[in-house]
Amino acid sequence: MKKSNRVLSILISTVMITSAFSFAPASFAETADDTAAPAAETTSEEAALGQASQAEDTAAENPVQTPEQDVPETAEVYKISTIVQPQNSGTIKVNPSEVSKGESATYTVVPADGNKLVSLEINGKEQETEDPYGTVTGTFVPEADTVIKAVFDSLGTYKITTSVNSSSKGSITKSANVSENGSFTVKATPKDGYYVADLQVDGESLGSISSYTFDHVTSNHKVKAVFKKQIKIMLDAGHFGNYNRSPVYASYYESKMSWALHNYLKKELESYGFEVGVTRSSQAKDLGVYYRGTASKGYDLFLSLHSNSSTSKTSDYPLIITQKGNTGDAIAKGLGKAIQSTMKTKQAYKIWQKLNKDGKTEYYGVLRGAKAVGTKGMIVEHSFHTNLAATKWLSSNSNLKKMAKAEAAILADDYGMTKDSVPSGGDDNASANPSEPTEPTTKPSEPTTSEPTTPAPVKTVSTSQKVKVLVADLNMRKSYSSSSKSMGKATKDKTYQLKAKTEDGKWGQIKSNGYWIYLPGYTKVVKDQESDSKTVASSQKVKVTVSNLNMRKSYSSSSKSMGKAKKNKTYQLKAKTKDGKWGQIKSNGYWIYLPGYTKVVSGTKSSSSSSTSKTVASSQKVKITVSSLNMRKSYSTSAKSMGKAKKNKVYQLKAKTKDGKWGQIKSNGYWIYLPGYTKLV
Repeated sequence: MKKSNRVLSILISTVMITSAFSFAPASFAETADDTAAPAAETTSEEAALGQASQAEDTAAENPVQTPEQDVPETAEVYKISTIVQPQNSGTIKVNPSEVSKGESATYTVVPADGNKLVSLEINGKEQETEDPYGTVTGTFVPEADTVIKAVFDSLGTYKITTSVNSSSKGSITKSANVSENGSFTVKATPKDGYYVADLQVDGESLGSISSYTFDHVTSNHKVKAVFKKQIKIMLDAGHFGNYNRSPVYASYYESKMSWALHNYLKKELESYGFEVGVTRSSQAKDLGVYYRGTASKGYDLFLSLHSNSSTSKTSDYPLIITQKGNTGDAIAKGLGKAIQSTMKTKQAYKIWQKLNKDGKTEYYGVLRGAKAVGTKGMIVEHSFHTNLAATKWLSSNSNLKKMAKAEAAILADDYGMTKDSVPSGGDDNASANPSEPTEPTTKPSEPTTSEPTTPAPVKTVSTSQKVKVLVADLNMRKSYSSSSKSMGKATKDKTYQLKAKTEDGKWGQIKSNGYWIYLPGYTKVVKDQESDSKTVASSQKVKVTVSNLNMRKSYSSSSKSMGKAKKNKTYQLKAKTKDGKWGQIKSNGYWIYLPGYTKVVSGTKSSSSSSTSKTVASSQKVKITVSSLNMRKSYSTSAKSMGKAKKNKVYQLKAKTKDGKWGQIKSNGYWIYLPGYTKLV
């Protein structure tokens, strides 16, 4: 029994020892000798337990960060919204519509068809917009949620009213309504035998142009065409070939002189607006004297040009031979005086007539032929080619040009023509872009009839003059001839620096490109200070048509705003920028943007056409440098014209306006416009 108990005890002890090894193998392994043999391969459970134990140890040494610790601070984001008033009157596009702090956004504002932008605000702050009719863009950096607000308004409608002085003489484009900011061209068309003597726009004379274009219409306008009868003159060059050689100057032929003179006279007459015909197209061909006269059928005047001969070598008087009963004719007297004065003959001019033995019919065939077709005719004898001094004078082309100018001036005066009345060719076109009229009024575009198509060789001289172009569509040509190739158009109201002129002063070469422009009547000489100035005086009144128009310290949208101009208020201006975009308010000196935001109050003009300066005494003498300069009752282009000042004549002044633009003639009290049209003696 005792033996059985001992055996049971041993068995129990063995089981307990075995269990101890299975539950704590690592403990026994730690006490094993370093040199002990490798342990047997562990089970998968043991490996998993070992890895888990290592992971727990690593986690304890390096704790895992939470997501809150990884995310940076959130940036501010601003939203941009838009408001359009009224609805569907325009659009605002913003890119992007949400931006982070410090980033920029771009907006694009476009009026719908038939609308214009009246105001644009960003968070209540008005933005300057220079084109209310087109696309407006801008970039800004929001500092908070932002609202962009655009207010639009419907475009207005304005009337262009047209009229003529006589519907029997010509027609004009019918009156029409034009949408605001639109364009409209008015064209005057004369009937046969008439020409456009003047086109008047809102009461201002623009001279003899046939069409006018209104651009960016913002007010009502009136256009009137004045038609006049076309005056026609037939010129006859006496003789042909080499005929009537001078007995005292062998190189002179009457036929050659009269041919050259009639060409020069034709050109001068056309510059005044006359229609000029000639009896022969070639100097080498003859035509019977009677038929040369009948060639003037339908013309107002026939002139046959000659030089006289005599047995006396001292005779030098000019002679005008008229048709029966016309010896007292004003034209005959005028031509006689002009020849006498120009040639400085020792003997006074004479006028007479010669009839056949019947005492009724004209002795000279050319006058008889002209009378047969109902045309007033004259033979004009330019002194005597039997007088040596007179013959030498007539042998000079420059002298013949002087003669042509003098005779043309007499005829123009008699028929009431001026160089402002050059008939337009139908393709000239003035524009209504803002530019104030000057004195004299604007000339038509460059006429090919008034330029020499085959000019005699001329010399050029250097010059440093600056000239301002007064007309639209003035050609810049490759050389100084209207037959030379056009290289483009000179810009109206632009000032050009010249580097050369033709000796006769008619053509100027532009320094910047080397092209030539025709000067007389189409440009004016300017002083350095005039060409450099960006502003011009103005006495216009303008009415503000929008709300919140800025009054700025200078003529720039980047200039400081000094306040707001009041809608519907009329402001008196004292100056404008030359491009007409900005106006300076007289009362406070601030500048406002004009196109689209204001309209001119009817009846006001710029100071270039109405001077408000006071006058000061003056004893200056001035020489007139242009033809057809008006002498006016007062110092304003709207004052009544009392006649024309004579070119090259010197006038004594007794007063001037303080701005120096107008001078009062001492002898008659009338006023003339000085800058560019006179020079100090």
